[in-house]
Amino acid sequence: MLFLLHFILLVVLVFSIITPILVGLWYGIGIICAIWVIYDEMYVNKRVNKSLKAAWPITMIFLSVISLTLYIWTCRPPKIGNVSGELEQKIHHDYVSSFRKRVTGSAIHCVAGDGLGIVTSMIISRIYRFPFLMEFGFEYVVGFLFGWLIFQYVAIRSMGDSRFSALWKAFRAEFFSMITLMLGMGIVTGFVVPIVLATPPGPGLAAFWGFASLGLVVGTIFTYPMNWWLVSKGWKHGMS
Repeated sequence: MLFLLHFILLVVLVFSIITPILVGLWYGIGIICAIWVIYDEMYVNKRVNKSLKAAWPITMIFLSVISLTLYIWTCRPPKIGNVSGELEQKIHHDYVSSFRKRVTGSAIHCVAGDGLGIVTSMIISRIYRFPFLMEFGFEYVVGFLFGWLIFQYVAIRSMGDSRFSALWKAFRAEFFSMITLMLGMGIVTGFVVPIVLATPPGPGLAAFWGFASLGLVVGTIFTYPMNWWLVSKGWKHGMS
């Protein structure tokens, strides 16, 4: 029994030491990736969808190398920097035109908008120590509003829809996307965090940012099939 107690204390000690290092590396690499992709979209891979040009850097901050891999795999044609003009447009269009790649772009756009709102509200919730259900509801509302009015509405409006039509279509798409993304976040914050930590970590701790990133990773996995369905149904536009 004493050995088990010592072992648990050792695990807790190692976790407390290694977590800031791993989280720091994860976000440090993510920030470098975000800076690179901003440059890449501006000067090399210039044909990226306008709405996605903001989404990719945001997701790279939180998803780090996962988002970078998806960007290269689904949105950046090889040697795109060696061509220009109509040939550049054709190569990019051909590379990103598969349904799977367009769904990936749609999911990334969803995670960027919703995730930005969720993490912002998480910071506020932890500072003011909201109880779990109040925090979850606050994150849902703020994440939904970010995704609906800032990301989905702007993207659909830019395609020529009227304001009312864009608001409705953006609401419909966001409603279904947000359910699955918050399901992933809820699993992490509601079940995983209590197992690892006695109390939810505040934004001044590395664990907060680590679990925020993990929640968005799980949320991305959950929301991908939903985005696949929404794009196939025509309720969301595949993005590339």
